Amino acid sequence: MITKYRVCIREHGFLIEGQSSDEGAVSLSKTAFAYLRGLIQDEQPSSDFSPFLKLTTYKRQTALKVQNYVGVLQTPCGTLIEVLPKLHSYEDETEDKTRHQLIKMLRSLRNSPFKQADKASIRDAKMPLLEVYISQFLALTNRLVKRGIRSDYIRQQKNAQFLKGRLLVSQQIRKNAMHPERFAIACDEYQVNRPANRLIRLTLEIVKRASQSTSNQRLARELSFVFEEVPASTDTRTDFQKVKLSRGMSYYHDVLSWCQLLLNGQGPTASSGNFNTLSLLYPMERIFEDYVAHCLRKNIEDVFDEGAVLKTQSSKHSLVEHHAGSKIFNLRPDLMVMRGNDSVCVMDTKWKLIDSSDRRNKYGISQADMYQLYAYGHKYLKDNEHKKLMLIYPKTDKFQAPLLPFQYEDGFELSVVPFDLDSGTLIL
Repeated sequence: MITKYRVCIREHGFLIEGQSSDEGAVSLSKTAFAYLRGLIQDEQPSSDFSPFLKLTTYKRQTALKVQNYVGVLQTPCGTLIEVLPKLHSYEDETEDKTRHQLIKMLRSLRNSPFKQADKASIRDAKMPLLEVYISQFLALTNRLVKRGIRSDYIRQQKNAQFLKGRLLVSQQIRKNAMHPERFAIACDEYQVNRPANRLIRLTLEIVKRASQSTSNQRLARELSFVFEEVPASTDTRTDFQKVKLSRGMSYYHDVLSWCQLLLNGQGPTASSGNFNTLSLLYPMERIFEDYVAHCLRKNIEDVFDEGAVLKTQSSKHSLVEHHAGSKIFNLRPDLMVMRGNDSVCVMDTKWKLIDSSDRRNKYGISQADMYQLYAYGHKYLKDNEHKKLMLIYPKTDKFQAPLLPFQYEDGFELSVVPFDLDSGTLIL
């Protein structure tokens, strides 16, 4: 897949067909727009793009609205759509600054290859997000090659000129009755043709076609030459299942994580093996939650005194304690502050831009979120003397300081506080 055209859009932005001078929407070619629209039509229920795109109208024109997913999406015609988060409510946020902040947040994402990303190679925020992904994979693959490509014993059946391994008697009689100088044998040969190497070779072929960066293309070609004797994987699902990373192959782990990402995608558009498109999308709620947890874990004692520990995704309680002999409707707050076995504070992160001056519309806070924290509090803090709850939203120009506390019944107090994405700190 060769990128012919690249567009950049913010989450909740609009994609329209054809040219437009309207700054509120991003134009796509007729082919690219038709492809994306087809993915979310009823006649294609096998696709799972509905969380990412929504069919709507924009100024009386059919449009696709991007939901709160960020990343990159490539169409078969070669159009690359880069989706960046809307980090602030003002409009002067540059693409480079937003991309830099997104990459920093991706580094804290759980189970993400970006955790092992080379900081030096992602400093250039002008590099398109896809090229950042590709550069990370190539840098790690280059490091792997310097340590050496691992071979393995592969069972082979062939008609050889010498006897080696086990003689296949039935095949020998059938094939070599007139050629007594040949032997039908089965033997183990030490080869580089193993699942992990096949997956790397296929990923190299994909990024060579997708990248527009001269340096990335050059390095991809050099690495492909090293893997020249390895056939590209033709069944990625099976090859990933066959991969066994023994102690001597532990250095393959990070490279294969990027292979998994680039071949199978992430988020709502996980590929089922069709490499006509490249899709790497993440939900911003999850990115924000993991980033807040990553930053708070470093200084949690500064915020909640000595001995405080941050716990993520606690699942101790359920909304319904008894139903047909079991609990149902699990209550799983994003973050819990613990001190020993005691719950100190229940926290939930929300990726939404709220307005501290908009008292009439409840600042933009969802009533469902208030109910959710109320339920968390009654389950996790009902026996505590201090019943503290916290809703965490990103800091913006319209939300720079905590709101006045919200008082529930039974002594529960909810704080709504901003989180500074740049410094990685709560503003209390």
